[in-house]
Amino acid sequence: MGENGSRLHFPSLFVYEPQEMEFNTSSSSRWLLALFGASLLSLSGCQSHTPEQAAALAAAQMQQKDEKFVTTFQMILRSYALAANEQELTGVMNMIMTVDAQNHVVDCSTKRGTLLPNQDLNNLRQAKLGKLVTDLCWTTLFPEVSPKVFADAKDTQVIVAPMVFTPLLGMSEEEQQKHTARIDFYKQIRFFREQLFAGHAIDSIGVASFHFIADAQGKVSECMVNLNQSPYRLQGFKVDSALQQRLVTQCKLLDLRQMPGFDSHPQGLPTGYVFVDYSPWMNGHAKAEQQ
Repeated sequence: MGENGSRLHFPSLFVYEPQEMEFNTSSSSRWLLALFGASLLSLSGCQSHTPEQAAALAAAQMQQKDEKFVTTFQMILRSYALAANEQELTGVMNMIMTVDAQNHVVDCSTKRGTLLPNQDLNNLRQAKLGKLVTDLCWTTLFPEVSPKVFADAKDTQVIVAPMVFTPLLGMSEEEQQKHTARIDFYKQIRFFREQLFAGHAIDSIGVASFHFIADAQGKVSECMVNLNQSPYRLQGFKVDSALQQRLVTQCKLLDLRQMPGFDSHPQGLPTGYVFVDYSPWMNGHAKAEQQ
């Protein structure tokens, strides 16, 4: 991290199945939100305002943007963490992500959390949890950090996101089925990512969607690939016909018998669909492991 780098600490993210998510709003946040509402009310009948009012309104608007960034980041991270945690690991892990002034991820690491001091510290489990969180950091597309927080073009920002993985208890049969389907789909995303993107240089940001047909032997007869902007990363996307064609060609060479879940389709897969987030840093986890 550069000399100007700073850290953004998130509230703890509880990774569990119920839809409610913990978000601890500080007293200053509540004050700014209240101030924002009052400012809109008091200014609704006039066309100009004092410098103090303008500053308060600007601060409140910035606070709203910051909170939207945090809640969106948490929503994405929680969703992917649930899907990626097929072993139902439990524990507390801090995800530490460093981004540069271009909003590219330049480093990902983890640190074991201390929110549950009495929890059994199994080193193997913690290592697996650390790898899971690190992989999520590198491969998931999160919203951009506001350019205003960077001091200059060489500045970096560190995002610290505490994650609490708890047992998935009390799910209904329907919820369990949805959770299992989410895990199975993420396994397929990982398969396509590892087969088609690992080891390749990527110079744009987006989402690749694959629509394919395969026979009972796992041979792909048709594969259509679309490259689109990520709703969370509008910057950095570009039309890349070379990447698209490479993905189509290599998709048709896949042996889908190796893809998780394919064995449940003994007659073949008449309609298959997978999407993969891609970015210049998506293979950073593999490079880090080689060092």
